[in-house]
Formats: sequence, structure tokens, C-alpha cells
Amino acid sequence: MSTRITFAMPFYSGLGYLESAIRSLQQQTVADWKAVVVDDAGPESGEELVAGFADPRISYVRNEANLGLAGNWNKALSLADTEFVTIFHCDDELETHYISTMINLMDRHPLAVAGHCRVHLINDRGQATRTLADTVKGWLTPRFTGDHLTAGDRGLQSLMRANWIFCPTLCYRRRLLTPTPFDANWHFVLDLDAMRRFLVGNQTIVGTSVTAYRYRRHDNSQTGRLAVDFRRHDEELFFAEWVAHEAERLGWQATARTARRALIVRANLFAESARALASRDIARSKGALTRSIRGLPSSQ
Repeated sequence: MSTRITFAMPFYSGLGYLESAIRSLQQQTVADWKAVVVDDAGPESGEELVAGFADPRISYVRNEANLGLAGNWNKALSLADTEFVTIFHCDDELETHYISTMINLMDRHPLAVAGHCRVHLINDRGQATRTLADTVKGWLTPRFTGDHLTAGDRGLQSLMRANWIFCPTLCYRRRLLTPTPFDANWHFVLDLDAMRRFLVGNQTIVGTSVTAYRYRRHDNSQTGRLAVDFRRHDEELFFAEWVAHEAERLGWQATARTARRALIVRANLFAESARALASRDIARSKGALTRSIRGLPSSQ
């Protein structure tokens, strides 16, 4: 029987995390898998580390030039030749039953474009953690046991209310993907935009209540390095408004209403304003509070 799943592993830096990620992959209860580490010309080459595992299931590719987040994710996907592919973030870890959980889920829903699972949140030391944002997202996550389908207007509405699907857990059905699922115009909403296009294209995303992934929260993540100013919040506000207009055009009124409110983004901005005020960063506090109340600055 042919191998059914590939782990496409975009890498930029963090050799210690990459080593932990690969070790968690090697501990899977299903041993038949492939992995490709795609090094985006970062400051630390992962070639020696990958070679040191001497595992024929794992290959390594280094880009000649930096492709950026979307470009490297798309390239990593393009290197897969199996039925399923997961973009396994190199700073995360898998539970031992990830492969069996996701393949069984996708087999139960043969028309789904992607499947996802629940996560354990860990910090930079691998210990359990939870932020205020995680707690709020948990309140807004649909309650279900077993399998859960996300589709159509109501599905996109739930994602615009709180992007509750953890993108790195997604296991994609490769034949249903476009050549470039991730749009380089975005930096912080890549995953949400890809799921939006799935749903607008009448595709279905399926989830399981099983926890099979360990998602790491740390300041040195690639998106964390980018989010040093208000670019993340501004992109999220712009994206929400753009989705609202698209939803109106489609007649998806539930999505349009929720996207236009952008409540989770505004709540995050309000919390950021309070944090900045507590640290006496008045300019940042004012900028966050203004965005929370009024939305994007008029220059956007």
C-alpha cells in the first residue's frame, strides 16, 4: 500500500524546535509517512540536522532565495505527492496519534478538502500554556463531540467570529487544492483566507474533537517576528472588511454581519491598549484604542 500522507515542513530558523518537531513525527503510531523540510533561505541551515536523523522518509530542500511565508508554504505543498498533506510548522509537535486520527477523519468524509483537530497549547519550553486570547477563542469555538462540518455562510461566519481552527493541524486532500492555496498578499491571515476560499468555493472542512497536535506559543515564531507594530491588526481589520463586502455580494448575510463587526480583532486591540498603558507606552495604547473603536486609520 502506498504512503498516504506527507508532512510539508516550512523552516526559517529555530533548529531546536525543528529537532523536536521531527522527533514527534518519528514517534507516530503510523510509521508510513513522508516529510520534506523546506528551508526558506533563513539564517540557520537545517540541512545538517535533517541529515543527522538518517531517516529515508525525510528529505530536505533549501530555497535559493527567500520566498516569504506564503511562497514557502505553497512550495512545500507542491513537493508532496501523496493523497494527504499537512503543513507541519517546525516549531510545533505532533501527538503520537496525529496521522491515524487525521487519515481516519478524512476517510470518514471523502469529499472534505481538509480536516483539523484540537490542540494542546505549549510554550517555548514545551509546557502547557494559555493566553487570554486563547481563552476568548475557546469561548467562541463551536462545541462538538466527534466530527464537525464547516461549510457555507454559517461556516465562514464562525471563522470570522473567531478563527478557531488551528491552521497547522489541517490535513489537506491534495487533489482538491489549487496550485497556490496561500495568497502572498497576506502575511497574518494566510490560513483564514485559504479557508475562506475553500468555503466560498463550496468545499467543506471537517474537524474532530480529538486532540492530536501540540501548538507552540512563543515570541520568536515567524508571524510573531512580523507582528511588532500594528501591521497584524491592520491586516485583520482590512481582511474583515473585505470579507464583509464579498459576503454581501454572495448574499451570505451571516458572514457579512460578523465580518463587519470584527469583534475579536477589536477586543484584541482593546487588550493591547490596556497592556501598553500599563507599561506607559502611551502612543501604542492610543493607537490600539483608536483602532479598536474606529477601525483602520483613514490612510489605509
